[in-house]
Amino acid sequence: MELDWWEDLEIGGLTLTATPARHFSGRSLFDRDRTLWAIWADVHLGPEQAVRAHRLVRGAVMLPVHWGLFDLALHGWTEPIERVLVAAAAEGARVLTPRPGELVEPATATKSTPWWPALPWRTVAERPVQSSGVEHLMTPILPDRP
Repeated sequence: MELDWWEDLEIGGLTLTATPARHFSGRSLFDRDRTLWAIWADVHLGPEQAVRAHRLVRGAVMLPVHWGLFDLALHGWTEPIERVLVAAAAEGARVLTPRPGELVEPATATKSTPWWPALPWRTVAERPVQSSGVEHLMTPILPDRP
């Protein structure tokens, strides 16, 4: 279903609203920024916000998948996963890190082993990444898991 900005769609009692986002929107090489997309403000959540969102929805296993295929950012390509692992350890969240294309069954998988190279990366204190416009998601709206 395609929606224009501010249009709603109801699916199973849940209302989804397409809102403007700050994200490059090209679907191919020559149509950059000519299509509408409803994506998180400021492109993506930071690694620490992603772990917090995982905890807020009471996720059992976090499976970060949008970090190691293309180097499109100004930081090292391993920095997001390194920061997710640090934040997850602090939050007590379980994270799986399969190699690209590796099959994994989250319910039965054991602890992941880093497969990426050991590269320098910056901590959240050195390089804070906070997606604006999602502060309400960072406020505990569900009770923390025991």
